[in-house]
Amino acid sequence: MADNILTPRNVKISNWIILVLLTAGCWLLLGRNFAQGVLTGGVLAVLNFHAMAYLLTSTLAKAPLEGNVQAAGRKAFLFVMMKYLLRFTVLGLIIFVLVKNGWVNVFGLLVGLSTVIINLVVMVCIDVHKIYSKEALAVDGTSNSVS
Repeated sequence: MADNILTPRNVKISNWIILVLLTAGCWLLLGRNFAQGVLTGGVLAVLNFHAMAYLLTSTLAKAPLEGNVQAAGRKAFLFVMMKYLLRFTVLGLIIFVLVKNGWVNVFGLLVGLSTVIINLVVMVCIDVHKIYSKEALAVDGTSNSVS
């Protein structure tokens, strides 16, 4: 599908756009402190998404040299899982320090951490709408879509 918007590049770009819009909206509606929490959580979420995408693409791009493909698959799986756990632990520690010291608004941080999820939901809704609007259009120019 040539016009698929759910490509990794589009998701990454729209993550930053959603973060800017969320931060600006929260700044205007809920104040500076809440917006700083949104910005902090959003930056953490988006950078975590970038790291995850890089890890997966770099791991999947590596073809096993020669030998046992099953053993190479197990090694790749363990590598990805260890990196995932490390990334998750570091993110958890950062959030813990931010909340424990009161440096960010907790609810703003939660909204910011939801940036990637909000983006994916919006992009999937747009993609589904495109699919259904194409089905509603007639292929042969008539009112029925079954050819």
